[in-house]
Amino acid sequence: MPSPDPVADLVGRLERAVVASGRRRRELAREIEGDLREAVAARVDAGAPEPLAATAVVAEFGDPRAIAAELSTELLADRGRRFAPRAALAAATLLVVWFVGMTALAAVPGFRVPVEDGWMLQVSRALDAAGPIVAAAAAAGWLAIRRSGSLTALVAVAGLQLAFAVALVAGAVAMAATIAVPAAGAGILAALLVTTLVLGSALAVAAAALLVRWGAVRLAPRRARS
Repeated sequence: MPSPDPVADLVGRLERAVVASGRRRRELAREIEGDLREAVAARVDAGAPEPLAATAVVAEFGDPRAIAAELSTELLADRGRRFAPRAALAAATLLVVWFVGMTALAAVPGFRVPVEDGWMLQVSRALDAAGPIVAAAAAAGWLAIRRSGSLTALVAVAGLQLAFAVALVAGAVAMAATIAVPAAGAGILAALLVTTLVLGSALAVAAAALLVRWGAVRLAPRRARS
């Protein structure tokens, strides 16, 4: 039996299929429904019966699943354009914070890293070297996403940022739990730890959320066919 309101039926199917936040899906649904209603009204003004006008407009709109997939990809790319420059800034900030913090700690009288914990210095040096690469990759990825909407660049940027942030947070926690710091350096260590936890955790969560959204966009057409 045909739907009593094919426009509402189409918009509902489209809204359910788009991979985005609930608010963004509702906004898109309202925008698309408004355009469709205007197209129906134009046909009715031209003399077509409203049911036939609505059916014709819906038929011309196309496959809602294919359009939902396109919209989901566009929304994800737009999110990546906003994420990449912020991620580059966050990575650069974390790198500066670690360099300044560790330099300040090294200058505190009595501070030293025990031989058995020497691996931390190696990890710190590795992160110092990786930081500029991660920040530069985020900037390059942002350019690629901005110019072409490349989801490959988006995934690469998010993956690098997630790994970098997790490594920094884990390193900060391990250092705070393992290395004894003189009283004069306690404030420096606390500031380093708090800054790393806040910025690193925020970066990791944002990167992970982007990767999850990318996975949902990739899986959406398969779920629609099943």
